[in-house]
Amino acid sequence: MKRFITSLSLLLLPALAGAYPHDAALSARLKKEFAVQLSSTAAGRELYSRLEKTGRYKSLQVLVRRDKGDAFAWFEPDANAVYFNSKFILKFFDAKGFSGAQVVEVLWSNKKVRAELVKYAHPIYLHELVHAVQCYLYPEYRQDAGGNPLEFEYEAYLTEDMYVHERMKADPALLRDFIRGSYTDIYTATTFGSYFTLSLDPEKYKEKIRRYYEEQLGGYVSMEDAAERRQAGMADSRILAYASGRVGEYARDNTSLARLQREKAEYAEFLENFYGTHWPAFSSDALLFIGTAALEEKNYPMALDCLAVADANAGRYGLALEVLGSLKTKGALAILEAASFVRDTHKKMSVEILAQHLKALEKACAATGRPFPEDLGPLRAENYPKAMSFYAAKYSEERDPARKDYYKENLDFFAAAAGSPQD
Repeated sequence: MKRFITSLSLLLLPALAGAYPHDAALSARLKKEFAVQLSSTAAGRELYSRLEKTGRYKSLQVLVRRDKGDAFAWFEPDANAVYFNSKFILKFFDAKGFSGAQVVEVLWSNKKVRAELVKYAHPIYLHELVHAVQCYLYPEYRQDAGGNPLEFEYEAYLTEDMYVHERMKADPALLRDFIRGSYTDIYTATTFGSYFTLSLDPEKYKEKIRRYYEEQLGGYVSMEDAAERRQAGMADSRILAYASGRVGEYARDNTSLARLQREKAEYAEFLENFYGTHWPAFSSDALLFIGTAALEEKNYPMALDCLAVADANAGRYGLALEVLGSLKTKGALAILEAASFVRDTHKKMSVEILAQHLKALEKACAATGRPFPEDLGPLRAENYPKAMSFYAAKYSEERDPARKDYYKENLDFFAAAAGSPQD
């Protein structure tokens, strides 16, 4: 299932509990142990190099606090701290009844427990460190813009996905366990939720992030929109400022606007260079790597999503001919294997599992310009109305927003395919 279960980084969260006795000692240990993990990759080392140049990373703390929200972790600029939500730490360990102070004490005193957290939560920590360096470099941006910058997430997710890719290529055991369904945890599911939804098209990748942060989460605004809004507000307030004698306030706002426009231009140039340096070499390599692993583990919906992507537009992304050829070859193989698998095992599949295989196969055929297997047409016609009813029921019953979105996406697809579009 494609979804973002991500940290609500940069949100202004409620005031948290006061200091716990072992905060400083635990922070030092977590900071050191996370650094060992992150520094094992080029992406992690590059991030640490940028952090150290700012001069503020040395005093950064890694703290554990409980928050009622859905944040796994977040960076708080005023405290210069990355916070991990103890609510989700307890969920990760399947533990109950511990207070915030007790969670801190256990992590401080028990090296094995702490190592288990670090082992699986390190990509979450890296994501928040990206936000730390952003806040160090642009400390007044949020105040000037009146919101959290959407573009910061474009950088954070690409950095995290590149980091995860390096780690998985070095040791794919966790990836394969997750793909075959033999292991999961809340942090790994979150991390792979982004990594598995890469695209050859960088704009499609960023659009997915934009929809989540602007339309679902809220409180985020693009740098372009922020500058335009501030500019419009300044034009309206100039006359009022002079008429009311609040010239000093207007001057400060004008300075803020100039700073906002300067930082927008600087960061836009950085982000363009950052994506231009890594795309499409990273995305195509990751899609081939994930898709090949999924194909070998017989997770055909995932294999098709990753490998059957060399559509008519693939040539414009600047892919090397060898890479494009590999995607086309493996995409064709995935389609053939998936179709054969459906033929052989469809009677043993649930309505949902069969529907997801047929859906992935249909989308893969459409993307690569291949006809849907003719002999599977009757099976598709029989299954899709059942799938529509299944997801309609799930959608009406679900209360979790992310799951509800997933059910709605599938309901819309199967309703349209079954010839009964929903209002």
